[in-house]
Amino acid sequence: MSEEVEGLLRVNQITMGMLLPMVIKTATELDLFKIMAKTPGGNFSSLDLASSLPRQTQENPVLIERILRFLVSHSVVTSTVVKDEHGDSKNLYGMITLSYNYVRRQDGTSHASSLLFIYYKVLVNCWLVISIFISFIYLASLHIWIHC
Repeated sequence: MSEEVEGLLRVNQITMGMLLPMVIKTATELDLFKIMAKTPGGNFSSLDLASSLPRQTQENPVLIERILRFLVSHSVVTSTVVKDEHGDSKNLYGMITLSYNYVRRQDGTSHASSLLFIYYKVLVNCWLVISIFISFIYLASLHIWIHC
């Protein structure tokens, strides 16, 4: 199986989960993949990526670092530890074949679109309400069945 096909299968698996897609959704909304894709083969620190965001806060590098570490733990991006000019270690993050699926292509398509749609807040809330309602019906019918 080619690397591209494996990447597409992994994208489909990711889309059907819950926590990882929400982190990818956040990274997509922050344009982290788009920023990193502009320099193929490039490695970026969380500070580099935070400085590219339109709204600057002191917490941005820390939050982006957490997002990227989570993505590294799920093999969505790569991480390399390097020493800076002061001898301190820092992580540099890079794209892999899988992560390029979340960047808009020249034809305007991206797997990020389906992820953003599936995890749109209104749809997720509806899904949760329906799940709770179905669970309640199941438990109520089980209670009636046990006591009859």
